[in-house]
Amino acid sequence: MKSNNEMLKILLCEIKVALGEEDIRGCDNLVEMGGNSLIAMRISATLKQRNKILVNVAQLLSNKISDVELSQLKE
Repeated sequence: MKSNNEMLKILLCEIKVALGEEDIRGCDNLVEMGGNSLIAMRISATLKQRNKILVNVAQLLSNKISDVELSQLKE
C-alpha cells in the first residue's frame, strides 16, 4: 500500500510527462500549467492502469495538485 506522499509523487511525475514540464509542484494547478480535461483523463487512466491509483479528475482540474484526492486500488 502506497502512502499519500508516494501517490502524490507518482502523480506529479505523470503530470510532468503529460505536460512536458520539469518544474511541477504540489502547489501548482494542472489547468494553470497548461493542462485540460483530456490530459487529466489520460493521467487518471495511466495511474489507474500502471500504479493502481485512483485520481479524482474533477479535483485535478480545479484544485492544487497536492489537494487532489488519491486512493489506491486493492490488488
